[in-house]
Amino acid sequence: YILMPAEVSSNMSRYDGMRYGLRVMPPDATASSMMAATREEGFGPEVKRRIMLGTYVLSSGQYEKMYVAAQKVRTVLIEDFKKAFQSFDVLICPTSPTTAFKAGEVEDPVTMYKNDIATIPANLAGLPAISLPVGLDDLGLPIGFQIMADRKKDELAFKVASALEEAVSRENDGPIWNKVPRLWKSGE
Repeated sequence: YILMPAEVSSNMSRYDGMRYGLRVMPPDATASSMMAATREEGFGPEVKRRIMLGTYVLSSGQYEKMYVAAQKVRTVLIEDFKKAFQSFDVLICPTSPTTAFKAGEVEDPVTMYKNDIATIPANLAGLPAISLPVGLDDLGLPIGFQIMADRKKDELAFKVASALEEAVSRENDGPIWNKVPRLWKSGE
C-alpha cells in the first residue's frame, strides 16, 4: 500500500472538474474554490484517504525511504510473475481473502484494504486481470475469482473468464448475479 496510493494521489491531482466529470460551482466561484468544492463532493472518504497517504509517501522526507523501496519490490514482483508465466498461461486465484460484504457494512479502512490485497499484485505488475463471481457463500453473497494473464495477453484473460463464466452459469442454471440478493438500497 505504498505505490497504489502514490499513483492515486498523482492521478487524482489532475482531476479538477474543468475539462470533464463532476463540476461543483459554489456561489461567487473562483477556479480554486470550484476545484476544491468539486473534489470535496466528488471524492469519497476512501479516495481522500488514499490521496492523503499517497501525498505523504511522495513527500520529500518519505520518497526515498518508502516510494523507491516499494518500486524495488514491484520489480521483484514483476520478475516473479514472468517466471510463473513461463509455466502457466493464466493464474486463477481469489479476488479477496473473504467473501463479499454488503455495501456500507464495513467502514473500517484497514478491513477494506485487506479486502483489496489479492488484486494489488496484478495492478502493480501491469498484468491484465478480470474478476468474476463463481459461487455464493452461506448468506448468498458472491465469491469471486480473478484470472491473471501475462502482459499483453488481455484477450486470453477474457477468453478464460468467458469460459469459466459459461461453466458456472451451466452449473447454476443461469448467471450467479441472478442469484445474488440486493446489496444496496434502491437509488444508491
